Amino acid sequence: MSRSIMAEAITRRYGAHIATAKSGASDPGDDIHPVAQRVLKNSGHSSGNLVSKSWDHLGGWSPDIVITLCDKVLKKKCPSFVGKSVHVHWGLPDPAAKFGNMEDNFNEILEILDTRISKLFETDMSDMDKDTLRAHLKKVTQ
Repeated sequence: MSRSIMAEAITRRYGAHIATAKSGASDPGDDIHPVAQRVLKNSGHSSGNLVSKSWDHLGGWSPDIVITLCDKVLKKKCPSFVGKSVHVHWGLPDPAAKFGNMEDNFNEILEILDTRISKLFETDMSDMDKDTLRAHLKKVTQ
């Protein structure tokens, strides 16, 4: 859940004027990981109003774009709202499950997400068809 929470915070920072970001997970924890909150705060991203929630909580929402971040998503059923959305997968390891320094693990994932999401908003996506948009969403990972 930490990855999507961090992505939501970053998207709010860079794309608040054009995007509504919502995070969710198939099996969310009870709360946001404290290291994720600290890393967000230390990097200047707001963690206010962020809550850990199931993607079932997002039922009825029809986003234009869905970006899944779990490194195991292909083994799990994606939420039903993905069907009509442009969906890309940016599989990233769970920073809380990696060996090593926890702060470093979270900072590494935050840096990857920050770079990708900031690149995402450098281009006007409003007139892109689904194929062009999907290509753009994949290109920012390179």
